[in-house]
Amino acid sequence: MMPFSHKPMHMAGCGPHHWGPPIRECRRESKELLVEPQTDNSPKGLTGPGQAIIGGGCCVQLSVEYMPAQQDVAGGSQTCTVMVNVVDSEGCTLTWQKVFQEGYHVKESIITTYPGARLTVTVSNAVARVRWCEIFSC
Repeated sequence: MMPFSHKPMHMAGCGPHHWGPPIRECRRESKELLVEPQTDNSPKGLTGPGQAIIGGGCCVQLSVEYMPAQQDVAGGSQTCTVMVNVVDSEGCTLTWQKVFQEGYHVKESIITTYPGARLTVTVSNAVARVRWCEIFSC
């Protein structure tokens, strides 16, 4: 390994020019979990779970998009539910839940957590997509 040099390093377009050893750059990687209902032969209707692990090297904010799985053509009011559950690496549980009847919805920053958390999304008569960004040092 070469000793520390007080001369600027030529980085050929790989980030800012600076003095000293190379600085690691961080990159953001977007992640998502799409959960669609599946028929389960129960009187509740259409339900479906989905799971993911939150990774990266920094805190993460979750956002959710959701809407009914099917249009209610009969004119009745169907009840749709989306539940986002996060269990962090220390065992703390955070939950966000919404009951709705129609329309497309977006809610940002519903839960803030750290890498190592387990994400579970459950839907009833709904489709939901949870999004977040993981930050990595490259």
